[in-house]
Amino acid sequence: MLSTSNFIATAVACVSLGFAFVLTRFCLGTLRPKDYPPGPPTVLGLGNLSQIPLKQPFIQFGKWSRIYGDILGLKVGPSNLVVIHNPQTVHQLFSKRAAHYSGRPYSYIPNEHVFCKHADKHILNLQNTPYLRKWRASVAYLIGASGLKQVIPMQEATAATLAKQLLDTTPSETLDYLKQWALATPLLAITGQRLEDRGKAFSDRFFKAQKLWLELLEPGNAPPVDMVPMLRWIPEKFASWKTDARYVRDYMFEEYAGYLKSAQKLSGESDVAKSDQNKSPRFKCLMTKILEDGLEEGKGNDGKLSYSPDQLAYLGGGLLDAAVDTTWASMMSLILYLAAYPSIQEKAYEEVTRVSPDQPPAGDRLSDLPYIGACLAEIFRLCPPAPNGLPRILDRDDIVDGYMIPKGTTVLANVWSIQRNPGDYDQPDEFIPERYLNHPLGLKKGADSTDKRATYTFGAGRRLCPGEAFAQNSLITAIAKLLWSFKIEPAGPLDISIETGFHTGLVMGPEPYKVNFVLRDPKRRENIFQDYDVCQTALAEFGL
Repeated sequence: MLSTSNFIATAVACVSLGFAFVLTRFCLGTLRPKDYPPGPPTVLGLGNLSQIPLKQPFIQFGKWSRIYGDILGLKVGPSNLVVIHNPQTVHQLFSKRAAHYSGRPYSYIPNEHVFCKHADKHILNLQNTPYLRKWRASVAYLIGASGLKQVIPMQEATAATLAKQLLDTTPSETLDYLKQWALATPLLAITGQRLEDRGKAFSDRFFKAQKLWLELLEPGNAPPVDMVPMLRWIPEKFASWKTDARYVRDYMFEEYAGYLKSAQKLSGESDVAKSDQNKSPRFKCLMTKILEDGLEEGKGNDGKLSYSPDQLAYLGGGLLDAAVDTTWASMMSLILYLAAYPSIQEKAYEEVTRVSPDQPPAGDRLSDLPYIGACLAEIFRLCPPAPNGLPRILDRDDIVDGYMIPKGTTVLANVWSIQRNPGDYDQPDEFIPERYLNHPLGLKKGADSTDKRATYTFGAGRRLCPGEAFAQNSLITAIAKLLWSFKIEPAGPLDISIETGFHTGLVMGPEPYKVNFVLRDPKRRENIFQDYDVCQTALAEFGL
């Protein structure tokens, strides 16, 4: 029999050997696999982790792509990361091979501390399953041709409210009003709730939760618990990220349930309205429409349209969260650039007044505003709110242009770099809306347009954001009303440099800046109030 001392020595030796085996396996995993796409040399035990900037990594990815090629292979510790810089490869992988490039990678903090038991229901975490297809089919009600037509009165009303609020405002108040505008339209269209009824406390809570949520998702703000699991066990007293995650979790649980109750109430009111033939039909917000379709058409039993209460709550809440920050960031970028380029602002204003000389333009005139549409397309190109794109996970080994990409690799499309490729765009770093009037994709003469999109801001392939047209219409409607009413003038320095003038994370937007909204003509004050009243009347006719 072993003595006590021998037993202890044997146990220590076994533990040491086990630790050495795990450590060795981990370090070998940080080396570049055979036939993996090229990239910068790795460091044993880290891979390329120490070389990837925590802030604005897409810029460094773009620099590396010019050295190593459009398909960039990196090692983040033992994990594989491939970054695509070529539109044709994006199309090849995300569209033609979408079945294998449409999943989302697992991340410990969102799954275990925010979503918890609802991890399979939130838009950010939906995997490539039949549920994702059902989700997209349901959302199509809001973003299809008929749905977009229905929400025009809402987009007009929130834009008219914003114009009214900006009368006699100070530059410091402008940011708050723009945030409220970005929240008001999707809140109404998705949940049927009016921001005016929810009040400032709700708005403040929403944006606080969004800020914490985006910080938790941003590499560098949250600890690397996926790579170093032992960090998960640090007590909350010493791990502020756990407190932040709990705040976001509580917000989602409480507010998403509130959205569901509101939709259920509107569904009941809609049933009452049906019995009174003299009443105008109510607008059905997305969540109410899904509820009623499942009931009216009897499709609950086949699983095609039916949702559990939790699923519907997270469908609406997750869609709202996704819509607000990207819309707000794009609007902030657009206003920043129009203030920084007064000649372009004047061209946009001239177009608005040609279309609607005597009153703020109506939402059904969007097709008559091609220059403003071009300004927005150029903002999406220069300042994409998701410059890194959202990560995909490869569900099987694949060979791309001769490179082996192993199963489980995270794949990104570098939107920022793709949209600034000098081979595709003249003066790619300059704000030139006319490029989208000269070519529908904004490409320069002679550039190959095969398998390319006008913007990758909304993704590509099967995971293309379904709210692209909804967001564009909201932005164009709002900026057209604002330009008709006001001249946007700097009230301080304007920094349009991506490196110094923008914050980045999961969503990129300008750092706070100050502009004045100067009424173009005192007589237009009355027109702004009239437009507001007309839009509110239109909402009332929808029962909102």
